[in-house]
Amino acid sequence: MPEISPEYSDADWTVANRTSTVNPNQYNTSVVLIAGDYGYHTGNIIYRAHFTSSGEETGFYTNIWGGLAFAFSVWLDDTLVGSWEGDAITNDYNTTFDFPSTLDAGSEHVLTILQDHMGYEGDWTVASDWFKRPRGILDFYFTGSGNTTVDTWKLTGNLGGEDVSLVIQCLDMFRRLNISSLVY
Repeated sequence: MPEISPEYSDADWTVANRTSTVNPNQYNTSVVLIAGDYGYHTGNIIYRAHFTSSGEETGFYTNIWGGLAFAFSVWLDDTLVGSWEGDAITNDYNTTFDFPSTLDAGSEHVLTILQDHMGYEGDWTVASDWFKRPRGILDFYFTGSGNTTVDTWKLTGNLGGEDVSLVIQCLDMFRRLNISSLVY
């Protein structure tokens, strides 16, 4: 996955900087990490958390909501620290992944989280809010350190998010290049 490479740049990604959401489900993060609040409603979501180590971190706890049969994986820099493969009955999952070694105090790191969510819930019940269950990270912290914070959260997902003009531009480019095998 190129996003875990030390040379990878997420400069064009969406900065997660919202401090409130209209979603009725509560989150316990410094900024909103609900993908839909940033225009990503379908497909895989990738989060990157840039942080400076205190030297005390031993792992990473997270609570991710993704819908039935969703899955996610977490990397510290370019090292996979763990995955959750999902199952047919779980909508959200919380776990702790241990870091493979002690981090040097003052060193810069990136956590990359790939979430394969299953879209929003179908809800045919009158007056139910089940369909409002968010997709994203609802809680996280660094185990072993009570004072480590994420300097910057970034995320990306489906091409263009809610900006369909970007998708239309790509389709038009394929048309102009006479690529006839593209299925609309």
